[in-house]
Amino acid sequence: MHSNNHPAQNPSRSSFILRHLFLLIGAIAVLAVLYIETQNLTVAGAGAVLLVLAHVVAVVVIAYSGRSILRGVFLRMHGQPITTTHDHSQEHGHSHHHADDLQTEGVTLTWAGLYDLFTRVVFGGQVKKMMQSTVRLANIQAGETALDVGCGTGTLAILAKQTAGPNATIYGTDAAPQMIQRAQEKARAAQVDVNFQAGLVEKIQFADGTFDVVMNSLMFHHLPSLELKQAALAEMYRVLKPGGRLLIVDFEPPKRGLPKAFLTLILGDMTAIDNTIVPPLLQKAGFVNVTMGPTDSKVATYIAGIKPTT
Repeated sequence: MHSNNHPAQNPSRSSFILRHLFLLIGAIAVLAVLYIETQNLTVAGAGAVLLVLAHVVAVVVIAYSGRSILRGVFLRMHGQPITTTHDHSQEHGHSHHHADDLQTEGVTLTWAGLYDLFTRVVFGGQVKKMMQSTVRLANIQAGETALDVGCGTGTLAILAKQTAGPNATIYGTDAAPQMIQRAQEKARAAQVDVNFQAGLVEKIQFADGTFDVVMNSLMFHHLPSLELKQAALAEMYRVLKPGGRLLIVDFEPPKRGLPKAFLTLILGDMTAIDNTIVPPLLQKAGFVNVTMGPTDSKVATYIAGIKPTT
């Protein structure tokens, strides 16, 4: 898990980049001259050498400097625990708890404006595959009510509503008001009816037995302690109807090769996530028929369970 203690930002980042730019130009010039002299190349050949060297050095610079930039964005997206007051009244026939302060020990993402872009840059097309796979695994039917807890910018909840149709009711909650605001904007743009509201996974603002499905994606690893994970699972269990289904989809770090090296550079200790600890936690929380397996995405694993009917 990531700590909320962010490393100090380097105030001389501009001079750092400038120094490396001059070094880059110097390296290209020196290498090009040495190679051209030893090979007696023509002007065209010398130009080709310069082009190749420029590409090679650019890749090195991106891998080195780009890593710190992306890593900095990732860390800054992990904000401090948020405190805000909210008061939910009766909505769509659901009974809500009284107003609470959203104070959590979990990691809260607050950079809603950058989140979607960041995940696309880091994970590429795998995010879309993961969301589609999550909706398929959730299998929300017409007439069912589902909750996306830790919904972020609402991508999963919106896709679930679009897939399940008008007779399914979808809710989304997140600890960050910025995420909720962005999710509401996306729902309006997509012209779908999804109810987004601020709320904590360890204190879900709905009555017992409200939902047929509770799901989440890329959320569970943001709960840093076993105690917080257990509290969250207890709440998910509570708000599910008897026979209700829980689906957790979370980041599955690559085990080898370039993808592992790339994500380790950017995400650091997040690549040490071990999803095998989750199924026993579901069983301890009371879920039955607990299963774990791959999704259609290369970067995610699912864990599922059912709340007993008796």
